[in-house]
Amino acid sequence: MEDMSKIVYVVDDDEIFHFIIKKMLGQQSSDLVVTSFLCAEEALEQLSRNPQPTLPSLIILDMNMQRMNGWDFIEAYRGLKTSLKNTIPIIMCSSSVDVRDMQKVQHTPELMAYITKPLDKNKLKVIEEYL
Repeated sequence: MEDMSKIVYVVDDDEIFHFIIKKMLGQQSSDLVVTSFLCAEEALEQLSRNPQPTLPSLIILDMNMQRMNGWDFIEAYRGLKTSLKNTIPIIMCSSSVDVRDMQKVQHTPELMAYITKPLDKNKLKVIEEYL
């Protein structure tokens, strides 16, 4: 029997963002489990574990992080996704409003959407579309 709760990975080096998104998503749905990763490497490690843990329904990914940024994560995820049971939608989240970043997102098939910080109810709706 499948577990009813959905898992969301939040990959962001900003602890305050984790707090805010957990609070906002928690108000929307009680069957969501938000798993926080402060660095991309940890999230990738979790995804690549064998046997795999329950895969997330969605990954919310920060673009600008120390060591490994969001684009590096996507590159590593590409090498990993063939071994995953299903494709996981990824939403890029950033404080950047650079048009080049937005264009790059459009040309990255793994990315479903691009939302800018800070979060608000409309941006939360975008996240919910993929849950």
